[in-house]
Amino acid sequence: MRILTKITLGVGVVMLIGSIVAIIAGGGSFMGDLVENPTGTEKWTGTSPTTYEGNFEMMGIYYVFVEEGETVDVELVGGDADSRFIPCGENNDCEYYEWAGYTYVGGISVMTEGTWEVKFTGDGDVMIREQIIDIGGAMAVGLGFWGACCSICVLGLGIIFIFTLKDPQQQTGVLMVQPGQIPGQPIAGQAGVVQAQVQPGVPVGGAIHPAFEQQPRKEWTPPSEQPPSQGF
Repeated sequence: MRILTKITLGVGVVMLIGSIVAIIAGGGSFMGDLVENPTGTEKWTGTSPTTYEGNFEMMGIYYVFVEEGETVDVELVGGDADSRFIPCGENNDCEYYEWAGYTYVGGISVMTEGTWEVKFTGDGDVMIREQIIDIGGAMAVGLGFWGACCSICVLGLGIIFIFTLKDPQQQTGVLMVQPGQIPGQPIAGQAGVVQAQVQPGVPVGGAIHPAFEQQPRKEWTPPSEQPPSQGF
């Protein structure tokens, strides 16, 4: 397996594990409060007709409840198309949120954080409950899903490399020696062929080269036994 394939698969696995951890950690922080307190915590209660002035955050959800059996109109003073009171009938969630002795009538959404005034007209008790979204947890979940998608793409690329990138073939050399060939000289008609090193007295191709044939040893004769040299 090529090194590029190993690196690609390794990066994909690390990204996938990190994304899963981010989704689990972020989801636990982001969804934990929503599950435990689906209608948030009490922010304010009063009796209509009245007004409430307080701080509203862009990442907050503000549920408005009215005393059961009573009709109360709700208005976000100075609101616009983005920051306003949204009746539950518009989102089809009138039956989704419940609180003992009250009826859920809608929520307040703002796109500009700050102090806002809410005006209630009609008769009956009213209550505003607040749910603040954990921005860090929400971002972790989003990044986790994004990272998971990227890691799947990287792993897919690594799998493609497995089938498309092949290991290089091993190169083999052939040693060819002809009988009687002197080592170090190329064979006629076969340039570039590797020659084997030949030791004296070692057969090459079934024969010993004459240059390396062993010569007969001469016996040593003492000077006293040598014949007198002949003069001219």
